[in-house]
Amino acid sequence: MSRVFGQDYANAYDSLYATKDYEAECDLIERIVHEHGHQPVHRILDLGCGTGGHAIPLARRGYCVVGVDRSEEMIEHARAKAMALEDCDRPEYRVASITSLRFGDRFDLAIMMFAVLGYQHDNESVLAALRSMRRHLRSGALAIFDVWYGPVVLGERPADRTREIPQPDGALIRSASSTLDIHRHLCHVSFDLRNVPTDGTTKQTHETHTMRFFFPHELDLFLHIAGFSLIRIGQFPDFDRDPDEATWNVMVLARAV
Repeated sequence: MSRVFGQDYANAYDSLYATKDYEAECDLIERIVHEHGHQPVHRILDLGCGTGGHAIPLARRGYCVVGVDRSEEMIEHARAKAMALEDCDRPEYRVASITSLRFGDRFDLAIMMFAVLGYQHDNESVLAALRSMRRHLRSGALAIFDVWYGPVVLGERPADRTREIPQPDGALIRSASSTLDIHRHLCHVSFDLRNVPTDGTTKQTHETHTMRFFFPHELDLFLHIAGFSLIRIGQFPDFDRDPDEATWNVMVLARAV
């Protein structure tokens, strides 16, 4: 698997996603747990936690959170941000692959947000990630994650795009172009990231993020094999609505059996 979320991308990550509403997503997670959970939730496993976008607000809400990410650089930022937390337990962060975790303890809820499952490209890796999630959950506990929705990826196809994000000392410019591998359900997204400070110097970084997209029946099968029962696939973030031809991301809710 190619190297992604290196130092330059990790340094820019929070600026790139500054408008992402992590608090609202945590509200949704809590609502789903309230409506579908069979047991209290105290300990949360956050797989592919990145820079702590979900782990930190969940910790502020009183949960004991363990975040896992394979990128040391992303974990460094998550730990630095957690240092500012007061009046709550800071999340615990570990550098590890989500496909091979063996912590030896169990959690009340597992989340895998921002299309993290899509970074597992073949069937074996997808199942390894889901099985890893399952062996760290108590029986009856919930698993929540979001993925790219295959019917829309194939129907609309990813568009090339460029974003410019103002910075205190200049601008951050990210260009993205995509190619599809329809037979393997993969989208190869090439990111060119340019940091353009006001002094005229430019630093450029390139990363290719290969993302798997999913279809409802294969998600049901993967979850069944991994030891889950599928509860619902809904639009993300409008989880109460069924996916349609315009739904790029879906949220998946399953229960450990």
